[in-house]
Amino acid sequence: MLLLTAFSVILAWPEASPEAVRRAAELGAAVLVVPAAEKAPAAPRGLEVLAAAAADGRSIAAAKAAGFHGVMVRAPEEEASLRALLREHGSLIRIVSLAPAQAHWDVSPARAAVRSGQWPGLMALGGEAGATEQPWINGNLHHYAWLEGFFPRRESVLDYEPPAGSLQYEGAEIALAEAWAFGGSVVLRLPSAFREGLAKGETRAGAAWERLRRVASFLRQKGAGLKEPASTLAVLVPQWDEQFEEILNLAWRQQLSPRVIPSVSFAAPRGLRLAVVANHTPPGQTLERLREFAAAGGHVLVTPEPGEPLKPWWGQAKPQSKEGGIETFRIGSGTVRVMEEPALDPLVFALDLREQLGMDNPLGRGLHGLDVRLWYASAVLPVLRRQKSGERMAVLIGYGRWIEHDFLVGVRGRFRSARMEQPGAEAPLKLMPRGGGRVEWDQPGLHRIAIIRLEEAGR
Repeated sequence: MLLLTAFSVILAWPEASPEAVRRAAELGAAVLVVPAAEKAPAAPRGLEVLAAAAADGRSIAAAKAAGFHGVMVRAPEEEASLRALLREHGSLIRIVSLAPAQAHWDVSPARAAVRSGQWPGLMALGGEAGATEQPWINGNLHHYAWLEGFFPRRESVLDYEPPAGSLQYEGAEIALAEAWAFGGSVVLRLPSAFREGLAKGETRAGAAWERLRRVASFLRQKGAGLKEPASTLAVLVPQWDEQFEEILNLAWRQQLSPRVIPSVSFAAPRGLRLAVVANHTPPGQTLERLREFAAAGGHVLVTPEPGEPLKPWWGQAKPQSKEGGIETFRIGSGTVRVMEEPALDPLVFALDLREQLGMDNPLGRGLHGLDVRLWYASAVLPVLRRQKSGERMAVLIGYGRWIEHDFLVGVRGRFRSARMEQPGAEAPLKLMPRGGGRVEWDQPGLHRIAIIRLEEAGR
């Protein structure tokens, strides 16, 4: 993975104006993207101003002549055309916006920004009853997990727009928090009502802007060092499409923080406990590695491909139990758990994953085996990370309002100390050891994002 020494804020503004530059500077942005113009707006040192230009040589040359530092382009339909542009204009092309189907393209030396994701926050239901008992969270953590899993040597950058007429100004804070948690970035576009409110001096817009500045400043201070997933749950994905995207989305919304591993290149990462193979059969090499993973003490959860009989690829495994539509086979010191039905309802399947991971604990009951548990914080999602040094981090992201009350957090593992950092606050946490090899603490509120640094016992 790339070592990024600083968190890079990319702000996009719909006009090439001094106002755009002022707002970018206030936010501490490293990059400002504006429409192409006859003359680039003057910018302070340290702010790179890019023109959103058409992907052709004439437009790129015009942006250079206008004084822009470079351009952001939307990739053409053919990869060969893009490579020709990159060869001709080199470092002038700073960012390439790719469709999800183009995400595998090599756009170096430019940064790849994938047009995937949605404006984050809580779903506004307009007084109607919700479809789920929990808050409906719109988030992008599963998109970042996909990019990290499929393109681990590239910075994960998303490129999406707020919906027309959106009044969810807090989505900008969440967008930055999600990107930071994965060592990535996002092309940040504010809702039009937010920008207009700032221009008019509206109180609500001004307060939202100050909160956004606080979050951005905090994240820039923390940098964006080398991080890797620390989740003990992995979902194998053959390709990124609507089916597997929704399986991952609902698993994240159940606070499971699953990592994504391409089915064609599975290799059990350190700390993995449960590998999930849903609705497809991986290639032979991956099946062999899954058998080895189970034999060494891991667990594999399998569902059949819709409309196809499931072939027992797990070999001479010993049947152990059959309960609740799941048959468990023992392989070495681990298991393969086979579900009778495909994962057709992603929410139901996410609940199954939660139960399977939660029951994997020394007590054999409850949900003590979950990597993270949160109480009285249903609009908070955890992201589990590990530094190169081995230090584990739990990143908590709030998708509603800033939380001013304490709530309980539990983490699986043995730790001697923990320290919490969030906008406006930093303090050690008092850990409370619990049975089954886990600890809990009282989290003192949540100002959009909190970083919990956990020191493992014995290190």
